[in-house]
Amino acid sequence: MPVRPALVALTLGLIGSACGAVVASPAVDDGATRPLAVGDPGAIPAPDSSMLAVDPNEIVFDTFDGGSIRFPDASAADRERLLDAIRPLDAPDYERADEVDWLTPDDVVVGYVDDDGDAWAYPTRILDRHEIVNDELAGRPLVVTWCPLCGSGVVFDRRLGDRTVSFSNTSALFENDMVMVDRETGSYWWQVAGLAILGTMVDRELELMASETTTFGRWLDRHPDSAVLARPGGRGYGPNPVSAYADVLDGGRTPFPVSDGVLEDARLPASTPVIVVELDGRRLAWATAPARTETIETGGIVYEVVLDGRGGRVVDPEGRAVPSRAAYWFSVVSVDPDVELVAGDG
Repeated sequence: MPVRPALVALTLGLIGSACGAVVASPAVDDGATRPLAVGDPGAIPAPDSSMLAVDPNEIVFDTFDGGSIRFPDASAADRERLLDAIRPLDAPDYERADEVDWLTPDDVVVGYVDDDGDAWAYPTRILDRHEIVNDELAGRPLVVTWCPLCGSGVVFDRRLGDRTVSFSNTSALFENDMVMVDRETGSYWWQVAGLAILGTMVDRELELMASETTTFGRWLDRHPDSAVLARPGGRGYGPNPVSAYADVLDGGRTPFPVSDGVLEDARLPASTPVIVVELDGRRLAWATAPARTETIETGGIVYEVVLDGRGGRVVDPEGRAVPSRAAYWFSVVSVDPDVELVAGDG
């Protein structure tokens, strides 16, 4: 599936479309369907564009041909054509960690531990090409999400009150981050924030779950019995071919628009991986490198912060991981410019 051509073109300095080199034919069987839960793109309700939390001109569709379309200019046919161009996975297959021979210890995964204590790893080799995994683990409906453009690995509960939703990919971006669509109401969701920005669900937030973006080797050190997301259709799923993206971000450029000031926040380089948690009404961020262990006290509670150089986690006094987001610094700033960057112990 596509690695976004705009990203490839920007980092490699290509002129025109990069799509032909990276976009798989729709006929390729990669184990996904389009879309998976409803069977027909037309079955997803049209978004109610009268209900907005953001300027609709800031929602921009990637057309995968070197171009883009702003939401107000996109026709219903455009939206249907682009729906799930990067196709999500539902009820995926998994394999045992000791059976995995296609990942290296340095490959990045999004790790999750379910309510029964079982561990699950989602390699970004797969997530780069699917971005959304809808599943149910230990009876909890979840969506595992990953946006390569902002390095954001986030896991959410798919329940909203008495309704359970599932997600597809609009192929649109907001703040250079994936925009998901729930298949039940057609509302648009800003991935890294877990926030509905357009449609009948506007301003609703998904429940954030504890997850960890780290290396496969470090995840297995702590969870040797982890299940690992299997490659759909047994395809190769090699590493992301774009290696210069960090330099592009740190040079003040993104493939798609971001708000003024987001890339200029001088506290950290834009491409710095960070983890973010909310504790006692504070939104706190830590750069994940260098590897270290810290503590922080807030609201009379002391939390342990474990950072491994690529990812990390915040643990409460009972040893439970706190719900967290992992993302590049610029993406965290786009959600909350006032996020507190914790520079040292406590």
